[in-house]
Amino acid sequence: MKFGKITSKTASSSALTLGGAVAGGAVSGGIVAMVPAEQKTYARAGIVAAGTLGAAAVKGTTTGDQVAKFLLLGMAFSQGAALIKEAAAKQMEPVTESTTTANKFVAGMVGLACPCDEQRPMLAAPVINFDKLPAQRPTPQIQEVYKEAAGGEASMF
Repeated sequence: MKFGKITSKTASSSALTLGGAVAGGAVSGGIVAMVPAEQKTYARAGIVAAGTLGAAAVKGTTTGDQVAKFLLLGMAFSQGAALIKEAAAKQMEPVTESTTTANKFVAGMVGLACPCDEQRPMLAAPVINFDKLPAQRPTPQIQEVYKEAAGGEASMF
C-alpha cells in the first residue's frame, strides 16, 4: 500500500464516497424500519444482496455513478453488520463487569458491548417514579381555588 499526496480532488472523492456510504446505511435503516418485525432478517438479507450486486453492476466513472455505487455498498454494509449482530446476539452472553477482555472485544466487534443498549435513563434526565409517591387528595384550600376558578359549580373531586 502506498500513500500519496492529498489533493482537493482526492479529498472530495473520499468525502463523496463516505457520504454515499453513510446515506446508503441511513436509507437501508429506513427501509428495514417499515418491515414487520418477523420479516426483518429476510429484508436485511435482501438488502445485502441487492446492495452488493447493484454496486457490482455500476460501471460508470462519473461522480454520480460513484455516489450510487457507494450508496448501494453502504446499504449492504449497514444491513450486513445488523445481520451479524443479530446472529451473534443469539450466541453470546451479555457483557458484564466480570466478562473477560477477549469476550468484551468480540462483543464490541459485533456491536454487543455497548452499555447504551440497556434500559438506562438519559444523562441528567430526571427520573420520577410516580407509582411510589403517596396518593394524596388536594387540601380543602386547593379545592376551593378550583371551585372559584370554575365559577363555583364545577368540581373535579
